[in-house]
Amino acid sequence: MKLTWLGRSCFQLTTRDHTRVLFDPHLDLWRDREKTPFPPPDVICVSHGHLDHFADVPDLVRGDSPTLVVAIPELCRALRELVPETQHRLFPLPWNDQVELEEMRFFSFRSPPMQTSLYDMCKEFGVSQVMDFLQACRRLADDILYLPLTSFGVETRGLRVLHFVAEDEGAGNGIDVGEIGAQFAPDVALVGIDPGEEQRSAEYAAALGAPLVIPHHYRAYGQLPAADLDVFTEALRRLAPGTELRFLKEMESIEL
Repeated sequence: MKLTWLGRSCFQLTTRDHTRVLFDPHLDLWRDREKTPFPPPDVICVSHGHLDHFADVPDLVRGDSPTLVVAIPELCRALRELVPETQHRLFPLPWNDQVELEEMRFFSFRSPPMQTSLYDMCKEFGVSQVMDFLQACRRLADDILYLPLTSFGVETRGLRVLHFVAEDEGAGNGIDVGEIGAQFAPDVALVGIDPGEEQRSAEYAAALGAPLVIPHHYRAYGQLPAADLDVFTEALRRLAPGTELRFLKEMESIEL
């Protein structure tokens, strides 16, 4: 099975049967380098509705696209309103549930919540891009932008890959990340690193218990700083010394 990092939190998983699963589509890097449209994947998993996780989804599923979408029910409802022809290709997956598609099993887990604002989004993406997104979503914008985070696991041929997203805990909304690891038992954890939260991100990675951790979403975006990878690496080695840590280059593929 091949795993490709397409930048930000976007990964493509390609099975031996050539089934392609795309996590959190953000395809600016692909468009800049390849100069061609991204081929529609078989399945898309969407963790939440921010621009760098969701904005490319509508174009990938419009018209006669064969792509199936796995997301929490609230995001599926919003996508159905935005792109009505997707209604028979949406698979609403509540937290702690699972569904089988394309001979793979998909699992959904609630992630630690985030607290963000339009100001933060404008710092990351620029005012023009945020306004374009709001205009495209219109009255659904709040429903999409402020959905809770979801991490998705995929199991195929005995291998389990977890696409994990998280930010700060938020008062009164603690999520037991160790329970996610215990329930899903990932072989590979794709773990986001947030600037200023490198220690906590390492704690999440350690709690998931995967033998292999591959970080994402740690570069500098817009006016936001990059995460300190040395702090994350040192903390993970201390918390989970037996864990293999691998940083991929953007557009790099590896075999799992």
